Amino acid sequence: MTTLSPARPVADSRRLPAMPEASNATLATVGGLALLAIALGLFLPDRTVGGDMPGMPSTHYMGLLAASQPWNLLLFMALPVVLAETLAITEIALLFGPKPAWVRTLNRVAGLLAGPVMLGILLHLIRYAVAPLTVNGGWRGPADVIAVLAYLAGAVPMMGITLVELGLLGDDERSRWRLHAVFVAAFLVVAHIAMIFGMLDPSVMGWQDPASTHLMPDGTQMPGMHH
Repeated sequence: MTTLSPARPVADSRRLPAMPEASNATLATVGGLALLAIALGLFLPDRTVGGDMPGMPSTHYMGLLAASQPWNLLLFMALPVVLAETLAITEIALLFGPKPAWVRTLNRVAGLLAGPVMLGILLHLIRYAVAPLTVNGGWRGPADVIAVLAYLAGAVPMMGITLVELGLLGDDERSRWRLHAVFVAAFLVVAHIAMIFGMLDPSVMGWQDPASTHLMPDGTQMPGMHH
């Protein structure tokens, strides 16, 4: 009589690499970067001024990117998007099996930087854009509000990614990678919402430019209405 031996488990070649536990040095480094980001975000000179485009109504999102070219574009658009795209591409690569160690290292470095970078941006824009626009009634309609708030909402998933990398979120490897992927996807969604509404003419959603109410039919400004 023959007996059947139990089947041996098959190794999953597509298993994602383990997320290393954050060392004290890593925690201290990221904590220092976060404190630096807070200080820079709150005390750097206002980066939101000087972005108005004469004769072309636009959201404050577009005004922010247009100001201080090319530095604002690099800081507020290129840097967060490059970090998020790096995370997305390296995670997709890791899903397809073992990869060189530098792929996971690149993914980890981008994840550790993502939170401090967006924390600094969040605090800077709350202080110099959201607070004064709200207090002074300077919002340019729903498109303006959606664009700016969607952009700022991107700080939440980016900080979540850093917390996952530090081992502060997620109970095990599977849940950590799941959170990692969800946070990357969430950032890309809100970032694209910000781009779409940010590029929209705010008058499409009902905003009226106060300056346009003083224009003559030929487009010139009425005498005595120069502000």
